[in-house]
Amino acid sequence: MVNEYFDLVTYGGTLNYYLFELANFSALAFLVLILYKLDFININSFIVWIGIFFSPLLINYFIISPWLFGDQFEYAGEVMSLKATGRSIDNIALMNSKYISPITLSVKILGLIPLPNYMTVTSLAFANKLILFITFLWFKRFFSNENEVLLYFLIPSLVLYSSMALRDTVIIVISIVFIINLIRRKYILPVLLLLPLFFLKIQMFAILFVYILSHVIFQAHKSKNLFGLFICAFVASGFIFEENILEILNLYRLAFAAEAFVAFDGSISYNAWNLYGQDDRVTLELNSILEAVFKAILNLPVLLLIPMPWNWSNIFYPLQSIESCLLIYLYFKLSIEKDMFKNNEFILLTFILIVGLSIYALIMANEGTFVRYRFSLYYPFLLALLYLCRQPNNINKLSKKKLPN
Repeated sequence: MVNEYFDLVTYGGTLNYYLFELANFSALAFLVLILYKLDFININSFIVWIGIFFSPLLINYFIISPWLFGDQFEYAGEVMSLKATGRSIDNIALMNSKYISPITLSVKILGLIPLPNYMTVTSLAFANKLILFITFLWFKRFFSNENEVLLYFLIPSLVLYSSMALRDTVIIVISIVFIINLIRRKYILPVLLLLPLFFLKIQMFAILFVYILSHVIFQAHKSKNLFGLFICAFVASGFIFEENILEILNLYRLAFAAEAFVAFDGSISYNAWNLYGQDDRVTLELNSILEAVFKAILNLPVLLLIPMPWNWSNIFYPLQSIESCLLIYLYFKLSIEKDMFKNNEFILLTFILIVGLSIYALIMANEGTFVRYRFSLYYPFLLALLYLCRQPNNINKLSKKKLPN
């Protein structure tokens, strides 16, 4: 779609669409060529990133319909409206009257990327790709083996979601920078990054807020005794604020169930839920923290392995199932390297990840949505574990600064 006197016109699948986006691809390809010639990246990174930068042209319209991720059109329409008029499109402007919309904040961030064209639904995908590439350049400087880091940026879901006009890439990148800096004991930037996360994804904000509290207040990364103290405070807080926590969890459980609801007459989503879904409301509501913990334990394996075989409806689902198993294997493999499971920072990192995944397991409804949600949470923690494994001397020294074990 393209903004022409502020009307959105669809160019999907036509020659004009590819002409608009070839300009964006060419700009990114030229950048990676310069960095290769300056020896900032090796030949493998040059080849792979040329392919990654080209992937939006292959994925949107050519391999899959952009309507499979229909939110892209809202993001595309918003960035075009902001650049052309300085105002949000009408339906998002209503959201911005109360608080800044995550769509508006996302496109403002992505709109800062200097691309030749913001003309189609795929333009923001190229902005996502450049942000991801900058993250790769920053992250690889902590490693001696650039090729190993490169492999972690080739995970299919990362390539897919960064090829869309969505906010997932921005959330993933902010989370990566947050966690790595937290592990490096650089606290100012993580604190600042909490603000955009609050508007972009409140669930991720809550999870990483707990993580920074465990670091700064409880120093839980320094010894097992301090980690135990943090666990006691965490459990006690759960019971003290039980009513508030259950209210929030039930709100999200019902909201996601309503969004994914399909009635017997073929009606769907919130309207169908209001008519026919009230009987399910009682069964979905959590009545105690202990019940929430029990259901999270039951649902966690499902969240980690979705999409399940009986839900496969296209070729991407079995591929995502294989990827789910691969991601679990990678985390386990890194965990046993050099006895990482004994490392205090690793223990805290994994605990926070399990807490975050458990929250998603409790509110999970639509599989397609929560495959994305799971990846946006899991991937930054996987990269953080890779960082921990490849920086053993520095991290272990910081983790073991003579406090009681």
